[in-house]
Amino acid sequence: MENQIKQILVQRGYDNRSAQMAAHELIQLEVSLQPLLQRWLDDAECKTDFEAHGYSITSLMDKRRMTYPAALLTIDWLLKEPEEAKLSLSRGIK
Repeated sequence: MENQIKQILVQRGYDNRSAQMAAHELIQLEVSLQPLLQRWLDDAECKTDFEAHGYSITSLMDKRRMTYPAALLTIDWLLKEPEEAKLSLSRGIK
């Protein structure tokens, strides 16, 4: 699965190194986020929103110019380590 995700990321503009790193993280998403990733892998235009701790995928993409996978990983981080993630986000990480 990780290689499939990497290949799709490369096809969608990621360089090999970034795609490998992102794919490795994406296969470890919280269960609740996995269907969102699968929809996006099946159709890049399908960007299902999800909110956690006052942040949403859409807002991260719009305000912080994240890609959908990066926003998904950020939401995943918010679910797993909310205090650390919120602190970093408040400091302006992308």
